[in-house]
Amino acid sequence: MRHDDNPAGKAAAAPPPREARAWVARAWWCLAGFPASFLAAFGVGEGLAAAMGHPPGGDAEAPLGVMMASTIPALVVFAAPAFASWWCARRAAAGGDGRGRPPALIATAVAVGFAALNAAAYVAGG
Repeated sequence: MRHDDNPAGKAAAAPPPREARAWVARAWWCLAGFPASFLAAFGVGEGLAAAMGHPPGGDAEAPLGVMMASTIPALVVFAAPAFASWWCARRAAAGGDGRGRPPALIATAVAVGFAALNAAAYVAGG
């Protein structure tokens, strides 16, 4: 390395270990789980509501307690890729690679956005 390439005179940082880079890749791959978690969450939410006597397409609106008892587990199922992405990002950071944080933040934004849309639909009466 020439002297001009590093004006501060500091040694170049070593790349993160291979294992930490693999955890970063896994954090990104966790985002691919959202389509499957969406379908699973839909099944969980509708299935729980139907099991409590309020099948989809029924005439009567389900009471708030039934809606909460079916929606909260469905949201947890939908957020599973976000939880997995954060876990992988933390493993990457522990290995010395902090680049796992962006996919974890994106996954969190998707999960929170989905929860907000569900809340807005309830408030709007949809």
